[in-house]
Amino acid sequence: MITRRNFLTTSGLLAGAGMLGGLTFGSRRGQAADGYPRRVVIFLEGNGIRPACMFDPQTRETLEGHAGKAIESNRDYGHDDPVLIPAPPLSEARALGSLAAGDGTISLVERSALVLGLSATYLGGGHSTDFGALSASNSSGGPASASIETVLSQIAEVRGNTPFDAVRVGVGAATSPLNYSSCAFAKGKPAPILLTPRASFASLFGSVASGQAGEEFQSRKQLLEFAIDDVGRELKDLSGSSRGRVKLETYEASLLAMLARNDQILGMKDALLAVKPTGPGELDPDPYASTDPLDQLRLQVDVVQAALLSGLTNVAVVSIGSGSYYWSMEFPSLADFYPGGQVIAGHDLRHGESAENYETLHELTSRGVAEMARVARALEAKPEAGGTMLDNTLLLYMSDNGEMHHSNAEEWPMLLIGGNNMGFKTDGRSVTYPKAGHENNRQTSNVFNSMLHGAGLPTDDFGHGNPATRIAEGPLAELWG
Repeated sequence: MITRRNFLTTSGLLAGAGMLGGLTFGSRRGQAADGYPRRVVIFLEGNGIRPACMFDPQTRETLEGHAGKAIESNRDYGHDDPVLIPAPPLSEARALGSLAAGDGTISLVERSALVLGLSATYLGGGHSTDFGALSASNSSGGPASASIETVLSQIAEVRGNTPFDAVRVGVGAATSPLNYSSCAFAKGKPAPILLTPRASFASLFGSVASGQAGEEFQSRKQLLEFAIDDVGRELKDLSGSSRGRVKLETYEASLLAMLARNDQILGMKDALLAVKPTGPGELDPDPYASTDPLDQLRLQVDVVQAALLSGLTNVAVVSIGSGSYYWSMEFPSLADFYPGGQVIAGHDLRHGESAENYETLHELTSRGVAEMARVARALEAKPEAGGTMLDNTLLLYMSDNGEMHHSNAEEWPMLLIGGNNMGFKTDGRSVTYPKAGHENNRQTSNVFNSMLHGAGLPTDDFGHGNPATRIAEGPLAELWG
């Protein structure tokens, strides 16, 4: 229950942390100079994506032809230049089946790009690179810089007039409702990922919800107004130091920004009602009561999809156990894929060096990619300037540490969908860069620089911190431009 007392003691924290996004307001352009909006959605899977589940048959055969042997890992890559395959059967890869057309669903094969061979060894690998995965900077001591979604969300062509600069939600093995180990607002300032579907729904769609979510939205609005009155009285009576006044004025500005965002959301009622996902308690049985991470993931993706369609945000991160030990989940709905049908602890599953264990992990990646594909199809179904919302949205699926449980961060397989109007060459291709250590190897930071170019901020040096760890600056010509 939200009370005036606990709201006043926490609202400053909420305003500072932003929870789902920052509170920057002001005059913004709603579209890029070319007339198209720009959006980015990142799916971040924790503790590695094994490249084997991303290899389609033609890509594997081509790479093995270059190597002259079977490829067991990226260390077996034998090429000296990027290998670009124009139209491989991507949906035949173990984890990419959801790209294929199905009953009533369009094919996304021709809207995708598979990327292999990228490295980020300077991040350390291990179980997770934590903030390093999305900042492309070593973060062993905490966030070294803002993560990519934060930087993207501050670009005028991306932010537009959306109430939330970025939405960060996901699932994870933790009792805490927040994950503070993958995203960052700035150096030393983690950005929270909401791990509770109920909280995500209430935060984004409480204004048009019934029941507790709707009541909490109204309560927050009233308490914001009370808080602003309280701060105003304090400022009026304040006779102390200028430092105290500045602190109170900053607090007041945050509260006013929060209230302005609430008012903006209230003005979006029709758009929100048109796409509002199912809320807690609206179905029997209630899907929000499920403790299975994949059920929770679907609910979180429902919220993200609706937030994009309604214009609440243009930037989102969906975490699937990213950071620290959030990846150590059990998946009861994947019981048929576990060795012997016995669900085991997440860490034990990843430690097991057997084909059966790998099959479970490959299925997990497949389910994650399927959720991203579901969002892509919803965006493709909505016309927009320049084509559809998918033409103006880049979706990226990646891991937070590279290629496996105890990773060396030598291979970061990625899948991109959409973003054609942003300059991305997601036309059904696969691109594989030479292995880590080769002078023509490329890094995850190059993908992020490609994203920044496509989003309207032509930056070539995002990430690293130490220039000595950068192999090449700028975007990837095989994927953007």
